[in-house]
Amino acid sequence: MYIYLIAVFFVDVLGIYIRQAFQIDQFYLFMPFNVLSIVYFSYFFLVDYQNSINKYFLYGISFLTMLVITYIQLETPIIKIDTRIFVALVLFFLLISLQWLLYIINHIDEENITQKQAFWVSVALIIWSVFALFRLFLNQWLYDYDRDIFSIIAYLFNIANITMYLFFIQGLRVINKKKIA
Repeated sequence: MYIYLIAVFFVDVLGIYIRQAFQIDQFYLFMPFNVLSIVYFSYFFLVDYQNSINKYFLYGISFLTMLVITYIQLETPIIKIDTRIFVALVLFFLLISLQWLLYIINHIDEENITQKQAFWVSVALIIWSVFALFRLFLNQWLYDYDRDIFSIIAYLFNIANITMYLFFIQGLRVINKKKIA
């Protein structure tokens, strides 16, 4: 999880300075970040699965998402970040998070669900994905017709981002408590 948070920091915070200093397009930072996100979260959830059906389903979702992102990027005549890539990534996050929650419901063990790092990551990804899809599909329409609601949605999306990072941190705290105990 630390690696992913460092990558997020690199793209979000340092990416501004890198783009300005080297005059590069933000695509060159976000496309590798999308691929890293797919690979990282696939591995992250794969570690918990004990049966092959869930593993193959995760492989399939990951491969299909990579294929869709590659196809969309090759189809686009210019180098830009296409919203369809963002939708594919958000749907990927939703599917793998819901898959893990369904898996953990069907495979009950002695450990409390809130003591699992993947629980906090799954909930964080679901919350963020729902807000991201809502904002993505209503963004332009709300901007054109009701800017007050647009600004409220943008504000709520910022809260969803903060909540996601807080849940990631809680997941890291759970792991650290296990190491101490």
